[in-house]
Amino acid sequence: MSECQVVSDRLQVVGHVRPALATPPPSTLHLLTPMPLHKINSHQLFYEFVGHGPTVALLHHGTGSSRTWRRQLSALTARFQVLTIDRPGFGRSPDLTPWPFDYLRRDTGDLLALLDGLGIEQIALVGHSDGATIALLAAAQQPQRITKVVAEAPHVTVEVPRCPDAVREAMDHIDRTPDLIAALERDHGERALGVARRWADRWQDPAFWSWDERAALASVCCPVLVVQGADDPFFSATQAKLVAGGVAHGTLWMLPGVGHSPHTEAAERYTDRILGFLMS
Repeated sequence: MSECQVVSDRLQVVGHVRPALATPPPSTLHLLTPMPLHKINSHQLFYEFVGHGPTVALLHHGTGSSRTWRRQLSALTARFQVLTIDRPGFGRSPDLTPWPFDYLRRDTGDLLALLDGLGIEQIALVGHSDGATIALLAAAQQPQRITKVVAEAPHVTVEVPRCPDAVREAMDHIDRTPDLIAALERDHGERALGVARRWADRWQDPAFWSWDERAALASVCCPVLVVQGADDPFFSATQAKLVAGGVAHGTLWMLPGVGHSPHTEAAERYTDRILGFLMS
């Protein structure tokens, strides 16, 4: 019997386990009420809970914050208890420097430690870009805890020269576009450009290009919906197919004419599709 078969059998017996948290009063269920920073080792994470039902966590991309999910929150919180997180150095979480080559593994460990601290025994994960990779790594490390994964624009290798070239072009565009800088400032305040440059520096560094997490996919046992914009400049359809085919129960949804961020570029279609997947 495979590892994934064992996990599946155990999940069928356990079912959904509610987190060990007090349910907010009905009058506050749909309000984004700030929660305390949660201390993990030497640093802290900012998180929020909203909604009621099975728990779903939303994991942002490499220059974003929990605000990136604002188009999905209303629909999700009508059916789920939603956990949003600002990873270290993003949004309302304090800075954590330096950003190591294994930052995605580190952030995965932070996510799992946060779930431990909040008493969440089972959860579905929705991630975009770096957040998608973190969701996959978390599912590989703790398959009995992660019930489903939506992986939007996931990556497990660096596609060279495609990705570094696209990152350089994106950073050049940010530097000369006041509206994009303003959007970053809404997420990160005065450190906005520092967040963007940290991301750009990491992905353009040849020392990072050997990063490879393909082996982790075989340990992902839960259903995975891979969402990929066909016009994504950073990561190709080939990588999306690799992810969908590398996990035990993967489904690939390709969106023609959509780029790196289907949850914003095709928000209504995206929200409807992930709701159907999460509720199935």
